Parts: sequence; structure tokens; C-alpha cells
Amino acid sequence: MTGLECFLDGFQLIRRPGLRRYFIVPCLINAVVLTLLVALSYSHFGDWVAIIVAWFPDWMSALYWLVWGISLIVLLVLILFVFTFVANIIASPFNAILSIKVEQVLTGAAPVSTVSPWLILPRSVARELGKLRYILPRLLGLLLITIIPVINTVAPFLWVLFGAWMMSIQYADYAADNNDVSFGELQSRMRARRFDALMFGLPAYLLLTVPVVNLILMPIGVAGGTRFWVEHLR
Repeated sequence: MTGLECFLDGFQLIRRPGLRRYFIVPCLINAVVLTLLVALSYSHFGDWVAIIVAWFPDWMSALYWLVWGISLIVLLVLILFVFTFVANIIASPFNAILSIKVEQVLTGAAPVSTVSPWLILPRSVARELGKLRYILPRLLGLLLITIIPVINTVAPFLWVLFGAWMMSIQYADYAADNNDVSFGELQSRMRARRFDALMFGLPAYLLLTVPVVNLILMPIGVAGGTRFWVEHLR
């Protein structure tokens, strides 16, 4: 099963009777976080784009629409990143439980972990904060590329690749954590399946921009990421 097929299977998995109840809370969390973020972005979007445009040198003013387009893409990526990170922090315990149940459906057995079930909440939140330490240096590197003349013409492509990679790591990590696999070890395993990982993450990343679908994307991604774990990373 390819990375893309694993992601698409997430749509089927969350519709199974035994898994539907674990689908509701992450969707509600997504709806609340997205509503608040859209409301904030609506009132400040133009100002934020202007700030990013100001990063570019004056000689690029002749290419205003190109600069504006790059700035818009960067801002959208940052907004999607904030949405994904905040929603996943809040929903991480529920996503961990959903991943456990999906793996049990797929393999016939729950993940084997030495960690007490009572520690799911603090462990899940700590894992999300660990991902932030992985993401931030790469995010800052991309921002730097975005403001370097000439090189920044490839910035939109790099932002999309970065988003796809982070989505694949994000959603496969719940199953990895449930099986006591460290975040560093997960990265190594995913690098060995880089193309499939990107093919999993790309549709997940693009669907973040689709209204309504982005509200249910989190549990779909968790279910699909668990399938990806079972098929490629165990």
C-alpha cells in the first residue's frame, strides 16, 4: 500500500462502527481552533502580508506581484502551521487513543507500550512540544530562503514540500509514540520511505486549505498515519 493509499484509507477507517466515537472530539477541537484563527486572520491578514512583502529588497518592487504571491503563500503556510500545531497540542491525547484503536483494528492487537495509560495525556503533550523543537529551526531556515533574492523563487515549492513532510511525520507519530518508538527513530524510518511519506503528507497538507474538509482532517490523518505506520514503519 502506497503512502497516498494509506492516507485515503483514513477516510474509510474512521467510518468503521468501532472507531466513529473517537472521531468526534478531534473534529470539535479542529472547528473551535480554526474558527478562532480565521477570525484573527481576517482582521490582520493584509497587515501580515505587508510585513512579509517588506522583507524583500527594494529592487524587487518591479516584481511586485511575484513578491506579493510568494508572501501570500508563506503567510498561508504559517497560518496552517499554527492551526495544525495548536489543534494537535489540544487534541493529542484523543488522537493517541484513536491511533491505538485503529492499530488494534488493523493488526488485531493493541500497541505494546511500557508507559502507563494514565500518562497518555502528559506524554502526548510532551511529544508535541518535542516536534516543535524539530520544526522551528527548519521553519526559520525556510523564512530565510524566502527573503534571499533569486533563491526565493523556489520558496513556494520548498514550503509545500516542508508542509507535506511535516504532515506525514505528525500523523505517523501517534502510532510511533504508542509503540514507544522515539521521535528520532521515527525520523530515521521515515527517511527510508521518504517518497511514500511525502505522498502521504501532500494531500493532507493541501486539504488543510479546503473548507469543511479541514475540520475532519485531523482524525482522518491520524487513522491514515496509523495505517502508514503498520504498512511501512513498524
